[in-house]
Amino acid sequence: MIHYRLSQKFPHDSFLQVEILVKPSKADFEMKLPDWRPGRYQLGNFSKYLRNFKAFNKKGEAIDFQKTNKNTWKIYCEDEDCIIQYEIYTSTIDGGSTFVDEEHWYLNFINCMLYQTDEMHQTHEVQLDIPKDWTVACGLKKEGDNLVAESFYELVDSPVLAGKKLQHLEYNVEETNFHLWFRGNVDLKNKDQILDDFKKFTVLQMDTMSEFESSDYHFLFQIPDEKAYHGVEHLNSTCIVLGPAKEFNTETFYNNFLGISSHELFHYWNIIRIRPEEMYPYNFERENYFTTGYIAEGVTTYYGDLFLIRSGVKDLDWYMEEINILFKRHFENYGRFNTSVAESSWDLWLDGYEAGIPHRKVSIYVKGALIALILDLKIILESKGEMSLDDVMRKLWTDFYKKDKGYSQEDYLKTAEEVIGQELTEYSNKFISGCEPVENGLKDLLSQFGFEMELKINENPLTHHFGLKINEGAVVGIAPASPAEKAFRIGDKLISIDKQKFEEMEDAIQIGGDTSYTFQFFRNNNLIEVTLKTENGGFYSRYILKENNDIKEAEKLMRKKWLNV
Repeated sequence: MIHYRLSQKFPHDSFLQVEILVKPSKADFEMKLPDWRPGRYQLGNFSKYLRNFKAFNKKGEAIDFQKTNKNTWKIYCEDEDCIIQYEIYTSTIDGGSTFVDEEHWYLNFINCMLYQTDEMHQTHEVQLDIPKDWTVACGLKKEGDNLVAESFYELVDSPVLAGKKLQHLEYNVEETNFHLWFRGNVDLKNKDQILDDFKKFTVLQMDTMSEFESSDYHFLFQIPDEKAYHGVEHLNSTCIVLGPAKEFNTETFYNNFLGISSHELFHYWNIIRIRPEEMYPYNFERENYFTTGYIAEGVTTYYGDLFLIRSGVKDLDWYMEEINILFKRHFENYGRFNTSVAESSWDLWLDGYEAGIPHRKVSIYVKGALIALILDLKIILESKGEMSLDDVMRKLWTDFYKKDKGYSQEDYLKTAEEVIGQELTEYSNKFISGCEPVENGLKDLLSQFGFEMELKINENPLTHHFGLKINEGAVVGIAPASPAEKAFRIGDKLISIDKQKFEEMEDAIQIGGDTSYTFQFFRNNNLIEVTLKTENGGFYSRYILKENNDIKEAEKLMRKKWLNV
């Protein structure tokens, strides 16, 4: 057993003190701090937050150690017990961070706990030195005052939210207790509505996937005063940070609250258990490159919203608006012509959570959701409503997770082919490995469910006619093959158009026709003047989803099979 003790020297301080009791199997052994965390496929370099590393024998005498790389310490101890001490700096709150102060502890063990690579499957026990009147919310089992994990993998997939002022709601589905824990200035005046909505989408998710292995599941909500939106999935819990708290009872906030919660709950099956082979098991020492992020995150993004309409929590108008949000994000990103969703998944480890250079990549969340939609509609139509993407996910559960193995991209496609009863090579080549426009697959499919895709031009005339995106006078986007590309670069500061100050005309720009315009802008403190012609326009256009006015009975039937409306 490895025993951890966590404490604070000063309750108001940002440092967390960690003490580890280890029983080494040999005189010289290594301790490591994970270099990334599941759910964020990007190196975290957590060791940069660690200071004051020390090691002692059971007599309390200092022993030798050596740091051998950025996150590894080699320790020399001839006793049966070794004590390791260090401090972790905590300063931010997001879905995967660790944060401590005098009011609460928010612990993601993945970024603050050292481990032995050859002892990851032994029992790990955690002692929290916190006030006696604090509540501890966590998916780990408790033995006395300690939290106990059967392995390091279980430990770091079981975050903790502890404090004196946690609010708690609870509901039950079948034999599982679901807990909602809230920290923040939250007025839960609509708690009955929350419980009703959560139970509805939970029931449907559990019914769809047929099996739920945990007796308890915890939603750990941090509701800060500032704006925030972040969630991370875990073994039998999820950490969600959503703000600002003052907007909690507004419609927009509540919709986001439901959406992210449904998304994270579906991760219980998809990625926590149904997992790519490259992460089975996780390797915390290096990047875990994989091409199937469109399944792990894209399919989950698709289902997060889908379960809300299918369960009756939200209506068709809401769902269409959510699809249109995905459309806007996808179609205004010219990276869709340059990088496939499989390549973008691989590059998560490079810049997947940054804006990156213009027009380089697509989002595995957004495009992944849209190609999941394509596959779902294809299966529903081909099977005349008897099967769907649900059957693919259930089959991945039984054929891979239940057999203790991960899946490959080929496994996913083969599973889908077995469900649909036809080859999906063309689908894969176009939408997974290639850059085929998704509208080429969606238009015909959606028409058979009583919907149409209508092309909508960008509302901003500068953007529509010149391919120029401006924010507070600065150039933030330039469409490829546009008039703007011939003269502008990101960061240029627009001053005037045809001698009229831009700041005075920004809300009422009148541009159109086959006309030339003279722009003045600053670049590196140099005033530049260029004349550009509008050409054809149509830059940063997007599709929107609309209902057909003359929907047919067959289309209504298919829509019912898809959306349950």
